[in-house]
Amino acid sequence: MSTDTATPPGTTGQPPARTLRRALLVGLPTLGLILVTVFLARACEAMTGGRVYSEAEYRAHADRTKRTGADTVERLRPAAYLRGTLPGTRTASAANEETSTSCVDDFGFDKDGVTRDEPGYSWRLRFASRADYLAALDRLRADWKEEGLTVKEIPAENRPGHAPGLPGISTTDHDVELALRQAWYGDEPRVYASGKCMRYR
Repeated sequence: MSTDTATPPGTTGQPPARTLRRALLVGLPTLGLILVTVFLARACEAMTGGRVYSEAEYRAHADRTKRTGADTVERLRPAAYLRGTLPGTRTASAANEETSTSCVDDFGFDKDGVTRDEPGYSWRLRFASRADYLAALDRLRADWKEEGLTVKEIPAENRPGHAPGLPGISTTDHDVELALRQAWYGDEPRVYASGKCMRYR
């Protein structure tokens, strides 16, 4: 009398644990190789400065950066006067272009018509008093927090031979870094708007 047990149709006769172990032994190295390849590709892209955008995409980002900064100026309450402008000047038109020293091709990766740039703008402001500036700073801080943005405090910097320093705040909104603070090399308050460094052609 035979004691052999028939193998049910559709099975290989291998215990489930052994089948799972074999699948893991084959699948895990393959998955690991894929992850390493993706990581190396991302690392190489980051080293060269990121993906290459079209010039139209860069211009759109620059316009959005300027518009976001101008909106920040216009929402200040008490309102600020725009230094160096005539009455009726549009806020966006009063923007000063800022030059970035960090968005440069140090290793010569940009070839075949590729360039890189980081849009940056600032607005020179004048408030009626220091108290008005501090009030506008407090209100802008509250508005940003209400919008769910993370606000960083910028301590006042007292420079020898200058007026008492002004505290400031900064945040990042959709790849645009915003700040209301004392000018880098002066006493006047400014709004700064800086976009991300982009490679494009």
